[in-house]
Amino acid sequence: MRSFYTLSIWILLGTFAGYGFLTLVGLGDKNEYSSRAFNFEKSASSVVNIWSLRRWREWQEKTPSLGLRRWKQVIKTGFFPDGSGVIFDDDGHVITNLHVLNNSIKLKQKLLVEFYDGSNHEVEIIGIDRDNDLAVLKLVEKTVNISPIQRKRKIEDINIGETVYAIGNPQGLGQSVSMGIISAIGRKFINKEGSFIQTDASINPGNSGGALVDSNGNLLGVINFIESTTGGNQGLNFAIPIDVVSESYSKILKETKR
Repeated sequence: MRSFYTLSIWILLGTFAGYGFLTLVGLGDKNEYSSRAFNFEKSASSVVNIWSLRRWREWQEKTPSLGLRRWKQVIKTGFFPDGSGVIFDDDGHVITNLHVLNNSIKLKQKLLVEFYDGSNHEVEIIGIDRDNDLAVLKLVEKTVNISPIQRKRKIEDINIGETVYAIGNPQGLGQSVSMGIISAIGRKFINKEGSFIQTDASINPGNSGGALVDSNGNLLGVINFIESTTGGNQGLNFAIPIDVVSESYSKILKETKR
């Protein structure tokens, strides 16, 4: 009988011990994911959505009191999503892809950037780098609170297989984050200057100009283009390396100060 009671006590103690262990593991996992979420949010505050003010003509039906239908052409205005950008320094400079701004430059459209908190601020183009498909914007307001992206790594520090996160404004739906790995480094293309970082992190139209960051929120590259037969993400996504971006940024700022 004693053996039975002794066995029962040990089983009961084992059950509580196991429950306590699972609880601790569960709490550990929860804290781990909370920590990751914090890093995402911190990086996201350094990425902006770029909008341009466009005008278009539209026919509207006008029905007077006599009931005779007629149509009148009116001019409408509204903001449209063009892509993404990265806050690069404390002075309010934002770097993005030149192709994101091509239409705005051609039509001399007003540009706004939308921050992670939903606030909108006007920006102006201060310089472009056609060879590397990059451009630098600057916030018109000088009193805006900003959070520049972390830049603590260089291309030689980046490893194939490393976990990365793509942050941007796909399809104009609002800022989002996708996760993947570095698939390759030094990819070259006949019709493009320089070499690129390849990633399988999900990237779609609207992500252009956004940030490719590591797990600590350090900028590894600026998202540039996708290779796709369908127009959507197929895991062949490319970013301009941080070294090229930094060099282009410095060159543009130097030219504007002449």
